Amino acid sequence: MVTRLLVAVLVALTVSATDARSQLIQLFGEERVGSSGGQFLRVPVGAREIAMGGGMAATVTGASSLFWNPAAMSSVRRSGRLFVSHMEYTADININHVGYVRRMGSWQLGLSGGLLSSGEILRTTELHPNGAGFTFTANQFLLGLSLGRQLTDRFSFAATGKLLQENLDEFENRAFMVDLGALYYVGFRRARIGFAVRNFGGDLRLNGSAPSTGSLSSEWQSFPAPTVAVFGFAYDVGTAAAQRLTLSLDFSHPSDQAESLIVGGELGMWNALFLRGGYRSQVSEGGVSLGFGLRVLQRASTLRFGYAFDDRGNFGGIHVFSLEVGQ
Repeated sequence: MVTRLLVAVLVALTVSATDARSQLIQLFGEERVGSSGGQFLRVPVGAREIAMGGGMAATVTGASSLFWNPAAMSSVRRSGRLFVSHMEYTADININHVGYVRRMGSWQLGLSGGLLSSGEILRTTELHPNGAGFTFTANQFLLGLSLGRQLTDRFSFAATGKLLQENLDEFENRAFMVDLGALYYVGFRRARIGFAVRNFGGDLRLNGSAPSTGSLSSEWQSFPAPTVAVFGFAYDVGTAAAQRLTLSLDFSHPSDQAESLIVGGELGMWNALFLRGGYRSQVSEGGVSLGFGLRVLQRASTLRFGYAFDDRGNFGGIHVFSLEVGQ
């Protein structure tokens, strides 16, 4: 009864938080694109997660759970896990993430960080549309601290506090946000459901005064945080070490985009080779992702390597590499 009550409370909080955020945002068009800031927080993390479509509320495991559903830190059974991810994004942008989870009895502690590096961008003006010989950068940083607890053998809950800093030339912005997550095993084989509310926080605004625009205001406009609520279901078909198929279904409700369904699958063979695929609905470009993973047993730890290719339509494909070390 206690577990069911906690799940019900989390569902209510998820719906309330999403509705409250939606009411703060004035709707412009069907998908409300461009009405939120901090879009770096929307970039998916991890080769396994991206290859399976990018839902993962109930499917994510290990230290990469810090970026998807922190309650899944409970999957780290012994000692700790270290996770690193590298993404070759569009427009020659590089994105790197790192996360570490340490288990302490029924509690889990996580540290996470991310960096978006734009490289040098050519500065243009009305008189010099091809550039005036000067460049600037637009980098973003993320630091997070997570704390979770496995309340029962079926139910886990966790929260993450994170700090986002955006640098645009000589301007910068700092914002504090919160993630909440829960993971519940329903009791039938390994079927599980997951809830996550990510990036819930105040508005984002660059500091200082914006460049002069004549009669227009020189103040930076503020934008709401890119809040998203995700509900997911995962189920393992077969439990034999020689072959296991994991299926996932997620419903994603962003504050500034259309809702979408995300379907993913992972075929594991001999607990060493994993083939993955995913599909996202309601996307204007691409929507299909593929990848694979390798698991190598070492004497003191386990190495998990992953690769993913995410089709972005006319924007090309995105290549993602990740590595996780630990039990």
